[in-house]
Amino acid sequence: MALQVKSLDHIHIYAAEPEESARFYTDHFEAEPISRDVNLNGDTRIFLALGGQILVVGSFPSGHAAAPPPEAGDGAYRHGFGVAHFGLNVADVESAVVELSARGVRMLSQPVREPSGLTYAYVAAPDGVVVELTQYESAG
Repeated sequence: MALQVKSLDHIHIYAAEPEESARFYTDHFEAEPISRDVNLNGDTRIFLALGGQILVVGSFPSGHAAAPPPEAGDGAYRHGFGVAHFGLNVADVESAVVELSARGVRMLSQPVREPSGLTYAYVAAPDGVVVELTQYESAG
């Protein structure tokens, strides 16, 4: 029998300050807090509902620290712990970039439109995490 994936379960990111990082996602992307706990290793985990998925913001495991912050232009190329970025599909990437920039959120790129109809831009989130904003339209 072949492996059957039912759905994406969650995305887990590490944060030096989990409360502060979780607040970034609630303040700027309307994530909703679900719960929080401390795992068997004593690591804090905050569970957020975000775009129909679960985002887990957890403290760094003992002995590990945040990756250096990404630089403009790095986009998906800078990563730590095996995650390059995660994407959030938005109604209008250009409007989202204007709004986030006005809130003081650092953009890693301006919107890029590909011939396929995909428009995207990269956002610097806390702890070296990169968020990609995506918008899909028919090529035409």
